[in-house]
Amino acid sequence: MNQPPPPPPPPIGADTPHKRTRVLLSCAPCRNSKLKCDRSVPCSNCLKKSRADLCIYAPKPVKNKPPKSMTARLRRLEGMVREMLGEEGSSSPSTTGGQVVQANGARGGSTTYVGPTHFMAMLDDIEDLKSYFDDDGEEADRDTPEDSTPEIDSPGILIMNRASPRSRRYFLDLLPTKAFADKLVMRYFSTNATSQHILHKPSFIRKYNEFWASTASPTIEMDWFALLFIMFAQAVFFSHFIAPDELVNDSLPLTPMQRFRQYRAAAGWALTWTSSSERCGYTSPATSTCMPFLMYVETDLLTNRTTQTSTYLLSSVCIRIMLKMGLHRDPSKLPGAQITPFDGEMRRRVWALAIQLDLMASFHLGLPSMVYGIESDTLKPRNLMDEDFDENTKELPPGRPDSDYTHMTYPIFKASIFEVFGLVVRQAHALTPPTYAEVMELDNRLVQRYAAVPSFMEIRPLETRLTDSPLQIFQGFGIASLYQKSRCVLHRRYLVEKEPKKEHEYSRRTCLLAALALLEYQNMIFEATKPDGLLRQHGWFTLSLGIHDFLLGAMIVYLVVQNEQYNEVSGDFGHAEQDTVLPNKQQLMDALKRSYRIWTQVGANNPEVRKAPEVLETMFRKIEKSSAARGQPVSMLDVLPEFQQSANSCGLPLVGNLSINGSIGYGPSAGDIPPESQVPLTREGFIKPAVTSDPGKDAAWLPDEMDGIDWNSLESAMRANVDLDASTMDEWVGNDMSFDHQGIDFLNPGFMDGSWTDPSFKGPRNGF
Repeated sequence: MNQPPPPPPPPIGADTPHKRTRVLLSCAPCRNSKLKCDRSVPCSNCLKKSRADLCIYAPKPVKNKPPKSMTARLRRLEGMVREMLGEEGSSSPSTTGGQVVQANGARGGSTTYVGPTHFMAMLDDIEDLKSYFDDDGEEADRDTPEDSTPEIDSPGILIMNRASPRSRRYFLDLLPTKAFADKLVMRYFSTNATSQHILHKPSFIRKYNEFWASTASPTIEMDWFALLFIMFAQAVFFSHFIAPDELVNDSLPLTPMQRFRQYRAAAGWALTWTSSSERCGYTSPATSTCMPFLMYVETDLLTNRTTQTSTYLLSSVCIRIMLKMGLHRDPSKLPGAQITPFDGEMRRRVWALAIQLDLMASFHLGLPSMVYGIESDTLKPRNLMDEDFDENTKELPPGRPDSDYTHMTYPIFKASIFEVFGLVVRQAHALTPPTYAEVMELDNRLVQRYAAVPSFMEIRPLETRLTDSPLQIFQGFGIASLYQKSRCVLHRRYLVEKEPKKEHEYSRRTCLLAALALLEYQNMIFEATKPDGLLRQHGWFTLSLGIHDFLLGAMIVYLVVQNEQYNEVSGDFGHAEQDTVLPNKQQLMDALKRSYRIWTQVGANNPEVRKAPEVLETMFRKIEKSSAARGQPVSMLDVLPEFQQSANSCGLPLVGNLSINGSIGYGPSAGDIPPESQVPLTREGFIKPAVTSDPGKDAAWLPDEMDGIDWNSLESAMRANVDLDASTMDEWVGNDMSFDHQGIDFLNPGFMDGSWTDPSFKGPRNGF
């Protein structure tokens, strides 16, 4: 029996009937659980089940216009053509040190560009290591419960404005009690938050007290709510580590991280607030908009240590907001703008911090910064205490001497080095390699900027700084690490050359010693943050934020070891200059082993930090393989510390494991694992911290051959390996055969220029 023919398709462009959009009245949790919702904010069901932060109502539906079938089909056809062209096309290899990483996600394949500043750019074809970083999404999927609800306080709030509150009453209801708010404000100003100096404390306290005198006033700006809530969020974040007992007396039935996410979501909603009677939101910014927005970006940088794409996007949006307001121009150059001296100085502080956050986020991702193409004449802020000026100041007083330590000392000198660091990173991203004269010009500027740092901000043995505050000590580490990192990035293109040039000897030595200095700083912080250390309470913060710097130093040391660019008696260094030195192979390997021990103890269940020992372990296997091939077998894994996963129960939450998904990982802070657990083990008895690859399988992500590559940058050198013959070894770097690596004083500012090799040099020794 013949089947009737199918009905003909509707003509192209014809309208099709549409279902009426259903209005969602219940909140998301009640709708998912099929419960009756009373539509309160939050509703009674969410309060009973301690999920007030998830009680979000769907926005009003938007009436969609009838689809244009012809347009949709044309777009689909265009996409198919582009896809076919993409499959047939061939891409030429990049010569600038960047790379494009392919990834598969829920929405299909995607590409991510990694520029030459990212430490992973040194590993171009190192697939095993890339998998450590690319598989984070799969691990998160396995750890996420099936019934979990989507995150509602993600940074997307500032871009997409999803499910925002409908009235100002929501923000008033979310405020804690005055007593608890006072504790949070005090906690925020007692921590080492980077954004503290952009707030004028006397002015803030005055506005804060006026606000609590009349919280329901309709004249209160939404920017003020945003500032309060993002400050509360950071205070809860820091209290959770430093003083968790401060959060116990809060009446809300929420965990600390639930409270943190709730406050941060409120800050995002306040920044995007719009209504028929108010023209608010960051798209219509006022002077008071920049500070909470910048603090929101800072919070994202602190809590999203694994993936900082959101920080990169938010920081660029923040920069554009400030450009719209003219913060890239110094107030003294805008006489017609009628900017008061007080506002002008605060604008300088805000602009300086915004530049630093954008440079840091882009550097960690290996992407160009927003600030490269911006011409700015904004001056650096002055070294003034907040009590030195206020809103009524007619003329800004001159800055205090640099010898006077104020809360602005660290931001000022950090901004000074950051200015050169930005030029170094821009040079690394350049499509054409710089001349050596341009490299040395930036090196001279770096040396001059760091030499101007006051002596009380220099790195010294902690035994000599017992009267200094932990904040001031960590600020010294921050400036020194930025300086050494800048020199690593600046000179690493000359670390390995196919035909080493004598004139590049300074760069090779400087790069290696800067990398060793970073590893020394890591060890100093680790020792100081042990249970009996002087900085026990604050070490988690610096160790987590410095992971990129310490991995950069370790990879440079690995490259030198793998290519035999070190001081050995058997090496052909007899014609080297006396003032150019380099450690031997064993000393470099000891530095890598020590860094490995530190990472294994601080990275128990930290998804980001845990990758660091895995990277180093793979380096060790490659060093063993290459040394065995040369007939000089070495052993790297038989003296490493035992690492017990059960030991993490005695530790504190680690920064890198805090995420907006609400999961909190508990792992040992620096030094929580007792020394007696660090027993030497054989290779067979070595216990690795959640290694995802097969230890017995030869890791393909570290190169063995170094032929036919671009030798202009370290990133290219890491893609392959080269064996330099004896005739080129003495050209690679000069050598002092009497060099004692144990005697290097990394705390002395002159250790980089060889002055400590002079027999008459007298200085403290605090080396490896």
